Formats: sequence, structure tokens, C-alpha cells
Amino acid sequence: MLAEELHFGRAAERLGLTTSRVSQTLRVLERKLGGHLLFHRTSRVVSLTVAGRELYAELDPAVAGLDRVLRRAQARGRGPGVVRVGLLNFASGVDVLSRAIERYEAVYAGAKVQLTTTPFDDRLGPLRRREIDLVMTRLPLDQPDIAVGPVLSTDKRVVMVGRTHPLAGRTDVTTEDLVGHDVRRPHGVPTELAEATCPARTPSGRLIRFVDAPVDDNAELLYLLARGQLVHPTVVPFAQHFQHPDVVAVPLRDLPPSTCALAGLKDDDGPARDAFSMIVEQVLKTT
Repeated sequence: MLAEELHFGRAAERLGLTTSRVSQTLRVLERKLGGHLLFHRTSRVVSLTVAGRELYAELDPAVAGLDRVLRRAQARGRGPGVVRVGLLNFASGVDVLSRAIERYEAVYAGAKVQLTTTPFDDRLGPLRRREIDLVMTRLPLDQPDIAVGPVLSTDKRVVMVGRTHPLAGRTDVTTEDLVGHDVRRPHGVPTELAEATCPARTPSGRLIRFVDAPVDDNAELLYLLARGQLVHPTVVPFAQHFQHPDVVAVPLRDLPPSTCALAGLKDDDGPARDAFSMIVEQVLKTT
């Protein structure tokens, strides 16, 4: 506190102590450190010495970590509260999520899970703006600020096309078959995730033609597919959940299954988020 305030009176007020007690504690600490002064003190100015700055730089991360541990312990005593979860859609991973929500709200009195659908072209934005605590996301996801949690589902790949599209009659397709067609790849997602959804080049090195088609929701996407304007690589649960009489799903056999996981910000230590993630992992073990 004193290193932050550089004022004995303000530091004492934050600590709930007297000014003399803060001074006494500082003198005891300096003696234990071999007599090295940690602060320059005058009647008007308090500043850190070189030794004080070095000690503060080393202790600050440990103190911050201890504060987080104590806050979590206090929160556990009170019980977690509301956790906000952003969904890609209500298809993949919903079975696991539904069981986890039921158990979470049953185990913790007053706890609640709020679900919201993340924007089509801004999947991670709500998480980074801290509008939600967790987000369901496709993998891979290699972002420095985001920690990937439990995997909710592993889904086979398909390509959704209009019923009259040249690929609609095939028993299956490969990425090579997508060459020459207008393919929609997800917007607002990291490069590694977009590339995993549909690579820019086929195994033989041919370029796939991506179109920058602004799509606001799934209904608009289905409309564009039905009219034959787009080819949409996706996963089986999405195709099963969002259907249209003029849209079919063809298996995409040369891409590995896609995994869907929960993810959160690395610097978010919310007890509700952590408690819900643990419940999800418990549900997965019994699935």
C-alpha cells in the first residue's frame, strides 16, 4: 500500500491502521532486510529507494496472486452467482451444456446461467469486452489473452449447399471439390480458426475462392445457400439444427472432425466462471 500511495497517512487509511503503526512495521521490515532502506522519507516527500523498487517489483505479482486466492475463497464461502455464456448457436455441445446448467443451478443456491448468442461476425468480441464470462468456440484457438477450457463436442464436417447446386448430388466431397465455387468462411474469428474451418489452399495447392458475403444471422445464410449463391463448410450439428427445404448437407471427408470448447479470458478470475467450468468437466466425465 505504501509503495502505491507514497504517503503514510493514505496507506494507513487503506490498511485500517495508524500512521505510527505503518512506520513501525516498515522499520521492522527494513531491519529484517539487513538495514536496507526501502523508502526515502522527508516531512513532505516519500519515495522508493532502489532496493524498495526492486523489492516491490518482485513482491507485486505474488501479492496480486494472493489477493485473487483470497477473493476466490471468500466467493466460495458465499457461493458463486451468475455466469454469462455466449453460444455460437444452439447446436453443438448443447446436451453437455444443458446438463451442466441444471447441475450448477441445483448445487449452488441462487446461482444462474445466462445464455446469449454471440454475433455472427464478432464471435470473441463479447468475451473481450467482458459482456460474457465464457464463450463456446470452435478450435483451434491460439490467442494470448484467451484460455481454452473443456471440450463440449467433437463434430464431423459437412458442406451445406443449395439443393440444385452441382455438389448437392455427391455422396461426399473434399476441399478439392470446393475449388471454383463461392465459399463462405467465418468472419470475425482468428486466422487459425478460419483456416481450420476451410483452408485457403487445397492439399494440391489450388486456391479456394472465398467470398466476403455479409451475413447477419443463420436465416440469411440459409437463404443465400438455397439460392445457390454460397457454399458453406460447417459441422453436422449445425446442418441438422438449421435446416431449409432447399439446402442439403454433403459430408466433407478430408478435414478432421471439429471440436467445440468453452473458453474465457486468462485474466478473469471470476468464481462463478470457474465453478461452472468445473461442473462442465464433471458432466463430461459422466457422459
